[in-house]
Amino acid sequence: MAAKNSDEALEQKSLYLRVRATHFLRERLEDSSKATDQATLASILMLAQVDMCSGDCIEFETHLKAAVAILRDRHNEQSVNRYYFEQRLVWLDIISSTSSSRAPNFTAKEVNMALHRHSNADGREWSYDVFPCPIDLFEMLVDITMLYKSHYNRGDPTEKELKHVDYMMGRLAKWKSRQSLSGSRKHMVEAWRFGIMAYLAQLFPNFSTIVQGSHLTSQVLYHAKLIPPASSWSYSLLWPIFQVGVALQTGELQEKDWIRSRLKLAYEAVGCRHFRNAADTLELVWEKRIQGGFVANGTYERTIMLA
Repeated sequence: MAAKNSDEALEQKSLYLRVRATHFLRERLEDSSKATDQATLASILMLAQVDMCSGDCIEFETHLKAAVAILRDRHNEQSVNRYYFEQRLVWLDIISSTSSSRAPNFTAKEVNMALHRHSNADGREWSYDVFPCPIDLFEMLVDITMLYKSHYNRGDPTEKELKHVDYMMGRLAKWKSRQSLSGSRKHMVEAWRFGIMAYLAQLFPNFSTIVQGSHLTSQVLYHAKLIPPASSWSYSLLWPIFQVGVALQTGELQEKDWIRSRLKLAYEAVGCRHFRNAADTLELVWEKRIQGGFVANGTYERTIMLA
């Protein structure tokens, strides 16, 4: 609200309350009887979300690491609420890793366990209100991210890794939802699918030959434009829009203008600064591309969060 209304007094009050909340959280973490309970985990998740929306992300990584440590503690409460916190934290961890140089805090095994908690006779699903990307697509995003972060020489992948890249691109190209989707939900899911393909193409630009970047850009923007701009569906498209945005070339002015407009609208409507940070980062990327000094590889000079 402070960011949305440019209210400095409210901004200062918000900062004060965040500092106080962090202080009380540290007190809970020092108390062995409370350090691993659900209230502590919920508090960490809330502060991580607030840090993300504030735009500075100063304590975001600290919150994530603390939450992961609690989830790994064998004395942690095993409840349905715990699994909600777990899945949300996995989501934030992977998404933040895609726009930074760090590897995910969760291991591939831990992510896999979290994803498979949602299996039933009808398949695997989680709430679109919290997670815009279906589990199948998110699983592929995790696989791509882990692959890229795990090998030492990222500019010279092995033959085995290259085969896996082509396999993943082919799998994404052929993927179809098991559910019957329509309207904004269908377009949101498709935008995410093409956005993940664009992310894969960024990380391994010389080794994926199935699709062209311009096709991925046009598909993400096509589906995004079919979603009402002032809607939760549209606000959930920051990550895929950013992935095609960083790949735009100097002459793609209309696409840049559309992205500027959409992110500006989202920021003004919601007030979360991660929309503005994403827009500012894209401006830097586009300027560097004009100067010939930018390679889209998932790492940027500033901390951004695209969840």
